[in-house]
Amino acid sequence: MSLLLLIAHIAVKIAEMMMRNIEGRMDDVTLENGRRKIARECRDKLKQLKKLSDKQSTAILKDYLPKFQLTLSEKHKKFPPIMWLTYYVNSIDKEINSG
Repeated sequence: MSLLLLIAHIAVKIAEMMMRNIEGRMDDVTLENGRRKIARECRDKLKQLKKLSDKQSTAILKDYLPKFQLTLSEKHKKFPPIMWLTYYVNSIDKEINSG
């Protein structure tokens, strides 16, 4: 009987580990979706202006930056958040314009 309990205990532990792993991946996906959503909103705001100056684009990027920073993970800490936001905005612009 104790062997069956041991096997059941091991199965429960494995299931718990798998759930934690899935939750971690879901968090990554959720954060990535959040980054893309914020970058898309920022891009749309930038595209609304007919003639865009550096000051205007910087101001718009800075408006979205606080919310965007909340979605950054540890791997994003190597570079400034403004650079990441610009990267995401440019990537989404390319996706939209290329098809």
